[in-house]
Amino acid sequence: MIRFYEVNDTDMLEEIFRFRYDVVVEELGFFDPAMYEGHKERDEWDEYATHFVALDEECNIVATTRIIHHAPIPYPTEKHMQIHEPIKQLLGLKRDRLCEISRLFIAKKYRNMRDTKIIIDGFIKRHVYFTMRRYNLEYAYSAIERRFKRLLKMYHVHFDTIGPEQTGYGSPRLPCLLYVHRLGADNPQLKEYYEGRAQWLEKLSCSAQLRHSSLKRI
Repeated sequence: MIRFYEVNDTDMLEEIFRFRYDVVVEELGFFDPAMYEGHKERDEWDEYATHFVALDEECNIVATTRIIHHAPIPYPTEKHMQIHEPIKQLLGLKRDRLCEISRLFIAKKYRNMRDTKIIIDGFIKRHVYFTMRRYNLEYAYSAIERRFKRLLKMYHVHFDTIGPEQTGYGSPRLPCLLYVHRLGADNPQLKEYYEGRAQWLEKLSCSAQLRHSSLKRI
């Protein structure tokens, strides 16, 4: 069983940074290992993010993602990608309602249709939706590979393309925007469940649990 958590634990965050390094640097080779200290992939946006992790029954990391919000610096998509100017101007006026979904990484053994659907349901359809509602956020940037964008659409998660396909993230990606009201409209069970149990999200304060577990990176 895969379980999803919001992470408030510094030890778990360190494991997440190691996991991200293993995927994006070691496995995929997107970035130069010399850029990263201690085999941990982290950046300036992590301190402004709410982090999430998916764990299996043995506390192995299955997947990670984060929502950057209320950041005093430009979001990654703003900094690294070209965005259509009218959209950019509109979002400039909605700064307090804007966030970014990034660092959605899945362990190799879970990159299949069944488990990917479970991860999309857990991260995007629940944690992203609930977190955006909690912080009164309306829009979410994300830089998405074209193939993964099609997969998200299959599962009723619609991102609008807001610029041309570009490189810079290790693979060609599209700058995209998600609207939380559309995510709720396309998945009405989310809205109903959120309104019925607004405190549903499980928070992982896992120091005691994980220090006595067999936590491993996959």
